[in-house]
Amino acid sequence: MRWRHAVRATFTPTTATESSSLPGKRYAIICNSRATQIAHEMLVEYFMALLVIMGLTATVDKQSRRPSSSRQYFGHLAAAEELSNLIPDNYEGPDPIFDNSTEREIIAALGTTARLHCRVRHLGDRAVSWIRQRDLHILTIGIMTYTNDQRFLARHIDNSDEWVLKVVSVQPRDAGIYECQVSTEPKISLAYKLVVVTSKAQILANRELFIQKGSDINLTCIAPQAPGPYTHMLWHKDTELVSDSARGGIRVVSEQQMKTSNLVISRVLNTDSGNYTCSAENSNSDSVFVHIIKSEQHAAMQHELGARLELPPLSLLLLAALLVLLASPVT
Repeated sequence: MRWRHAVRATFTPTTATESSSLPGKRYAIICNSRATQIAHEMLVEYFMALLVIMGLTATVDKQSRRPSSSRQYFGHLAAAEELSNLIPDNYEGPDPIFDNSTEREIIAALGTTARLHCRVRHLGDRAVSWIRQRDLHILTIGIMTYTNDQRFLARHIDNSDEWVLKVVSVQPRDAGIYECQVSTEPKISLAYKLVVVTSKAQILANRELFIQKGSDINLTCIAPQAPGPYTHMLWHKDTELVSDSARGGIRVVSEQQMKTSNLVISRVLNTDSGNYTCSAENSNSDSVFVHIIKSEQHAAMQHELGARLELPPLSLLLLAALLVLLASPVT
């Protein structure tokens, strides 16, 4: 702005007396020494600003800070020419590439959460999209979701190469091919396969157990259809994780490769009654309810009560025959 005002100050309109000798409206140039000085200073500042933009400023020691000279001027020109030679005319960064170390086939149990991990190196200012191949539906672009199905989410950590498609509460219809696509020209993409399986942990026991006080609880849980070569399994009593920290005599032995887990509670107490749940990774859980009873007589009563509710098969046949005889008409 100062440069504009300085230039305008050097061009001022003439008075009516001076312009009367000239045809039409003309203007005479009046040289103003002060305006000329300002214009000169602006030129120097403008030149120095160009040098700053070109990145030629550097830290100099106090001894070298002297008025400008022709030697410094040509030195700056030489540095500018050398800098321009280092910058290519058409600079282009490396092209985006996929990191193929990620898992391309994802197995998820029905109702669990699946995550598809896509890593892109040298992404630059390009965008990453997730596309469902069966209907070519664009699910996400960047971290934005473009589907009404709220189970699909995009996840990305700043300054990372990983772009994750998260599918919550996986359903059988979600199985299929998904593409991680980069907005290059032409576009590049990498296919991922989502497999949905029905996996459920199973406790090998009745739904209700009656355990005598002072004896041991021994529960075994299996999850043969859990996805993956290894399965992490946990036990809960009601809502709390079963551990040996609250009381002694609790042992959990899990075989992740065999996908089995064994819970043993020694010398049970009344407080050990409750709902026991076995949960396996990427699988639905299973539960049994344990009752702690006081004596063997109580257990015998429970058994006798159950026996009374059952009639022997022979008795049922005799009763059926009797009913048939009573229902037949008398001749």
